[in-house]
Amino acid sequence: MEKLLIVGAGGLGRMVMETALEDFDCYFIDDSYQLNDQICGIKVVGKINDIEQLKSHYDYLIVAIGNNAFREKLTNVAISYGYKIPNIINYSAYISPFAKFGYGCIVLSNASIQNGAVLGNGVVITANVEVHHDATIDGYALIYSNSTIRTYTHIGKRTKIGSNVTIKNNTKILEDSIIEDGDVK
Repeated sequence: MEKLLIVGAGGLGRMVMETALEDFDCYFIDDSYQLNDQICGIKVVGKINDIEQLKSHYDYLIVAIGNNAFREKLTNVAISYGYKIPNIINYSAYISPFAKFGYGCIVLSNASIQNGAVLGNGVVITANVEVHHDATIDGYALIYSNSTIRTYTHIGKRTKIGSNVTIKNNTKILEDSIIEDGDVK
């Protein structure tokens, strides 16, 4: 099995690890833990500043940190060192064969990505999110649980959409927007 570095051992990182274990031998990088600590039985092998030196032992890396701008920055750093950035998609998610993904996307349990939907690089789709057909979500956006992105919407880069949000058909959300829990736009 290929080795995968997961940057971030918090809640998102642990969720990513649970899914990634099916395809990868997983290891954490996290500044809050010490070298060789274990989180859910997974070894911490370094801190963020160790990404370059760890490249000689690991080919794959995913950034599982909720801060959109920081996730984008670290992903670009990892790419500059030659890491492969996979998509991590939970087995319970529905992914249309006609949806398109960039790299470094995370799709958690019971999400639905429909026909013609487009997700840019580093997009995080949490549990029970629906992305309807022909919607576009630009890079490094984060959509929290139980939200619905309706048909022909366009979600701007690094946008954060809270839980239980509905984005109406044909809506354009500007980059770096923050949509609070429960909003309808």
